[in-house]
Amino acid sequence: MDEAPAGFTLLPGDRASPGQTTRVFGVARDGEEHVCKRLGPRALDEPWMRERLVAEGHLLGLLGGRGVPGLVASGEDAHGPWIVMERLAWPTLASRAGTRDARWLGGAAGAAFDALATVHAAGVIHGDISPDNVLVSVDGAHAALVDFGLALAPTMPALPAGPFRGTLLYAAPEVARGEPFDGRADLFAMAASLLHVWSGEAPRTQESDAAMLLAAGEEGIEAWAERAARGLPAEVVRTLVTRCSFDAKERLA
Repeated sequence: MDEAPAGFTLLPGDRASPGQTTRVFGVARDGEEHVCKRLGPRALDEPWMRERLVAEGHLLGLLGGRGVPGLVASGEDAHGPWIVMERLAWPTLASRAGTRDARWLGGAAGAAFDALATVHAAGVIHGDISPDNVLVSVDGAHAALVDFGLALAPTMPALPAGPFRGTLLYAAPEVARGEPFDGRADLFAMAASLLHVWSGEAPRTQESDAAMLLAAGEEGIEAWAERAARGLPAEVVRTLVTRCSFDAKERLA
């Protein structure tokens, strides 16, 4: 069961699904609605996950609502660490899957890359950009990034060695190979996410995680990107296709 931190109340009908690594649900305080993030039961037994959620709260506080939801409060209680964030009335990028509004997509792309640039300027690499982790306003003019559980930043504890963590569909090749990466990996994932939403065609279609991981590290998606970008303005096509380059050095051209 989701537990609201002290001083907050649960929002009826806004509960997270059980069994998730993280649980995100609505809470309220003084008549204002917010979003609470906690760890699921399994994750609570992993010290590194607890440390990372605490650090994620500190990270949101440092970003101060720039490119991300604002931090309302954070802490720890008998149910583990928790974060309460500003509730933005913006749907996820994923909710616009298959949109054919080129003007909206172009605006959303600009807003999403602006949010990413703001986060990067603060020395933070998101590390797991996907359509589910990008919030975009209804008019496409504003965007914010969420879920920094895999972020790289001076204040974030190192991730333990182990299997791939993240969203393989949009992972940059260097990330899939387990190599050091920087903000250019986020550019790749954001461009792939936007093109998937626009075209409805996934950048990778391998049936197993193992096959997709191998393909992500060794095979480029440029041909898919060019096909998926059809119908968008030339400038938007150029930006998105370039940022889907296999070679990270080419993504800033």
